[in-house]
Amino acid sequence: MGKWVSTLLADMDRLVSEVFCAQDSAYGSYKVPGTATRATGVELLSDTVYRYRLVDRGTKQAVTVQFYLGVSEAGEGLWNQEWRVLQRVASLRHPALPEFVDGGYIDEAVTAPFGVQGCAFVITRSGGLDQLFEESDPEEGMRAGLNETIINDLSVNRADTVGQFMALADALSVLHDMGIVHRNIWPGTIGQVRTEDGIQLVLTRFEMSSLVSNLLRSTLLDAGERARQARLLTVAQGADALAYFSPERITFLLVEGARLEDHRSDIYGLGMMVAEWMTGPIPPELIAGVAEAMTSGPDRGPDQERLLVASRAVNSHLRKAVQVLPGPLAALLRDMTEWDSVTTRPSAIDVVGRLSDHYEQLTAETEYNGTPYLMVFMPEECRDTLLKWEQIDNDPASEEGLVETAEFILSDLRGARVLHIPGGAVSFLAGQDPDKLRAAEHVLLGTENAWFCRPWSPERGRGRMGKPDPRALLAAFVINLNTSRGRSLRVAVKKARKQRLAPVIDVVASTIDVDEMAAELDGRPSWLPLFAAVRDAAPLTKNERTYTQAFDWLLQFQRTELESRQYPYVAEGAGERDRVLLRFDEQRDKRWRHSSAFATQFANETNLRPPMGDFFAGASNEDGTVTVSLRADDRGVPARTPSFVGDCVQAKSEMVEVVAGKRSARIPERGWISLSDDFGSWVALNRQDQAKWELLGNRLLVDQLARPNAMNPPALTKRSTNAEVADALGRTEPLFALQGPPGTGKTETTSDAVVSYLNREPGARVLVSTQSNFALDNIAERLLGKLGLLNGSGSTARGAQDVIAVRATGIRGEDKVDSAIAPFLINNLAELRQGDILKRTRELLAEAEAENDIGTPLLLSGWEAAIRDGLPELIDRVQRAANLVFATCSSATPSALERSAATDIFDLVVIEEAAKAWPTELAIPLSRGTRWALVGDHRQLPAHRRREIVQFLDRCAASTDDDLLVHGNRKDDYVKVFDLFGNLFVDGPKPVARPPRHTLRTQYRMRPDICEIVSRAFYPVEQAGSDGHVDLDAEGMLATGRDDVPVLRHPRVAARRSVVWLDTSAVPSCAEQPAWQNPGEVQVVRSFLRSLSPEPARGRHGYGDHPIAVLTPYRRQVEQFNSWAETRPHVSTIHAFQGREANVVVVSLVRDRARPDSADRPWANIGHLHEPELVNVLFSRAREHLVIVGAFQHFHDHGGPMWSDVCALVERFGTVVPADDPEAI
Repeated sequence: MGKWVSTLLADMDRLVSEVFCAQDSAYGSYKVPGTATRATGVELLSDTVYRYRLVDRGTKQAVTVQFYLGVSEAGEGLWNQEWRVLQRVASLRHPALPEFVDGGYIDEAVTAPFGVQGCAFVITRSGGLDQLFEESDPEEGMRAGLNETIINDLSVNRADTVGQFMALADALSVLHDMGIVHRNIWPGTIGQVRTEDGIQLVLTRFEMSSLVSNLLRSTLLDAGERARQARLLTVAQGADALAYFSPERITFLLVEGARLEDHRSDIYGLGMMVAEWMTGPIPPELIAGVAEAMTSGPDRGPDQERLLVASRAVNSHLRKAVQVLPGPLAALLRDMTEWDSVTTRPSAIDVVGRLSDHYEQLTAETEYNGTPYLMVFMPEECRDTLLKWEQIDNDPASEEGLVETAEFILSDLRGARVLHIPGGAVSFLAGQDPDKLRAAEHVLLGTENAWFCRPWSPERGRGRMGKPDPRALLAAFVINLNTSRGRSLRVAVKKARKQRLAPVIDVVASTIDVDEMAAELDGRPSWLPLFAAVRDAAPLTKNERTYTQAFDWLLQFQRTELESRQYPYVAEGAGERDRVLLRFDEQRDKRWRHSSAFATQFANETNLRPPMGDFFAGASNEDGTVTVSLRADDRGVPARTPSFVGDCVQAKSEMVEVVAGKRSARIPERGWISLSDDFGSWVALNRQDQAKWELLGNRLLVDQLARPNAMNPPALTKRSTNAEVADALGRTEPLFALQGPPGTGKTETTSDAVVSYLNREPGARVLVSTQSNFALDNIAERLLGKLGLLNGSGSTARGAQDVIAVRATGIRGEDKVDSAIAPFLINNLAELRQGDILKRTRELLAEAEAENDIGTPLLLSGWEAAIRDGLPELIDRVQRAANLVFATCSSATPSALERSAATDIFDLVVIEEAAKAWPTELAIPLSRGTRWALVGDHRQLPAHRRREIVQFLDRCAASTDDDLLVHGNRKDDYVKVFDLFGNLFVDGPKPVARPPRHTLRTQYRMRPDICEIVSRAFYPVEQAGSDGHVDLDAEGMLATGRDDVPVLRHPRVAARRSVVWLDTSAVPSCAEQPAWQNPGEVQVVRSFLRSLSPEPARGRHGYGDHPIAVLTPYRRQVEQFNSWAETRPHVSTIHAFQGREANVVVVSLVRDRARPDSADRPWANIGHLHEPELVNVLFSRAREHLVIVGAFQHFHDHGGPMWSDVCALVERFGTVVPADDPEAI
């Protein structure tokens, strides 16, 4: 380097020395290495990118710092790109990849005195050692230093070099899987890092991977000049670098407009390096030939033809030299360094696989003689497992049993695979010594079982064990692959990148005589090379393991729940009567219930799985019917396709009656009945399962979800405006979380952020997703209006920005799209564009005719017909142009998105309602992005059935079954994952200084008194104490940004106060009835609504779009309200009304009866109104007037601490009046 020199280098040296390395530096604690006082850097790109080697003052470890200048201009794009690459790379925690430390901006006010306009930096851990080819050290480094390392180390320690080769290839494979191509692999980009096991070679210098891709796609005016600089920067590395470059890369660097090379060039560079390491340094005359070609062209620049000839000479030398290596290694290196046929070079993962398959042959000191490897089994372990599982018939400790067990193990391991599971069996087994479980990290994956093994150790007596002997492998634990634990293990198996076939194995029992064991061990090959061949170079972190286990368990729960909703039946009258009676079949159901411990536990919970008749009786639609699907029995399980779909009209206990009519004969006599709507749930579950793999494979995303840490953390405060928050949401990378309590304008803020982002990044693609269609179309309407694509009358328009917006959905979901957004469905949008073009064509023809223009009609002749016939092509063009896509979480699948936008990867994914969705639901849209913004409120309604799922985990923790207990013990970890959004607002053991999150604090919906109740009860600054009560005198975190003007003039009590509780305690008719209904409260609500003045009318008398809402937590109470004309148009469950608001909200609480012995169980008295998130939604829907109808004293005295606080706040900020008070109606 050093060929690019600018006056800024000296200025940067001063800036780094005096500011970045200052004792009180705001950018970290770093110093110049050794006794030097002045930093000396290297200029990588003229006036833009500089690199410095510094030392961390605290750890004394070396770091590499790259500075990016002009961050307000061209340099900002370079820095952002480099940061993204390094963050993704660092998240892998691969031993052959660099460790990312930190990064950030240096304020321009600080840099200006040094002549630097804007500066950002990225820090990576460098390990304190030189590169293999150290350019900054002419005496000890460069070619002489490299040659010395090759001669004295790499070429003579073949086993270690093969290990380094495999680690670098594995690092490249994970980079390539992420779409990252290094583009600059040669000894100068290979670092050396000290580890506990010695020196580890590491891929470094990622500036080419980012700079080239960024510069060559730049839209800046000087893009051509910067592309030229990027090429020259690479060429300026000299012959010592280009000697390792592939022919296509050399052509790209020297020929303007040549195709940008792909990952195969990385493979070539790695192959050339390793070939040299294995066979000795490249002869000096060959390097000299490359150097001469570098200055033989015009203006003493490179001559392409001569350079290719010289580089091929280096290639030919190394390809010939490797022939002395073992056959598999020589063949691999020759394939990697193929000159003429680029496409025949192996991929990085192929390189890893080929090395793994022959690892022991390539690294062994002596030739393998074919002796079988030895495995030791423990008869007592096999008694508790194989015998119990009925895989063997005899006691493994008996003479017959020993023989049978050995034969069974050999049979099970025929064709087995060897792999490494970091953490061993600890993630899959409970109740045993964790250290022993972790030690068993070597797995032989058989046909029926997985054998967790560790090196065998001789027993010395009294619990003492001898030194592990690598010639024998002890099968310490075994897991049946057909159990829930086995299914969890299969997940880990799929993620293991390195696997190989097991060798030929002999099996002996651990109980044989000491001398017999010694004889068995004699001459056996060591297992260690096989372990090294499959060892995971990048083991899962605790967060990744936890997310994997939590996702698997949650999906298993949901799958079991759907299976439990399929009831086996025997039909009476099929083909004979119009109505067919289906009776529950206990025998077939018993087989399902006992198919797994999970199913057994689930079926035992009557609240999760009620009797067949009760289940279908409680599942009625709004019209009272239940649409069911009947499937034939297929060997004890439901057939894939239904034989009959119809209505269930009566259900009770263990029988269901369906209306069949003339289709009676189509009902299977023995079959399975389920809700027809469950088909959609199965589809959604399968989508979540597929998306899970993508999310868990994105280590950066998992890291961010577990511990958010932004590359450019926002400087937000409690007083930040919504405009400032919107700007932060659109700029913060890679993740930002926004909590929006009720009425704070989170949808408005989110839509502003997306508009700002699209203005700033015109070529970017954005996916906006929510859990529900209603919320999605709400934000879509807001966003499209801001972009000018939807005008006030609800019709489409041409926006000022170059944005093509599309509403994505499956074919079955189109009828759920709001009419205002329906024009943005892909086919509708294409038809609108077709109409626009045809209209403009006719206008041009009319203008031409009026002006006697002969040319225009000739030019447009046939155009109209072509447009009419070209709708399919127009749909395709709209798909390819779409850069703003709206899709629900469930429909944000690759296939659905590609139908609407011709892409399944987005630059920014924005998810609203994030707190309402399960993480497995969020995984579908999250896995589609490279940046993420999550918006929601974890203090409102959580994911569906969260309470039941947490309770089920409690049951698992109390179970005696190991399959359940292992998950119950992980409850706390699982719940953190389940509450994914809320957990983004909780600081972990190592809190981030400026976490990328914000909570909006000013609400504009509720009048002040309503807000005071909501704020103090549900958004306290200090959380509730140990007694469950909050400090009622302390203000909450919410402030009000609206007036205190009422809408109602009558009833008088409502006109005077914004919060009114109509107390039904003294009204005899207002008593709760079975199935959670209260007809008396319905009459109170009816009377109240009839008394309202002014009369509620949409858009009149001060009312908005939604004047009245009547809410209740119970479906049976909704049915009561639906019986009356006054309430039918306004009634809704609380769950269904989240995200909406009304001027006047009336709530019917229903419950009024205290249960015996319920002092410590308030939920027994008030049901799921015990959940604070539900009550928060209930109280925060009203704009001007909140009216609660219910037994005040019951909730105050028997509803627990939360309701006691709420009632006290109602008395303070509202009023409580008897429901039969004349002023109340």
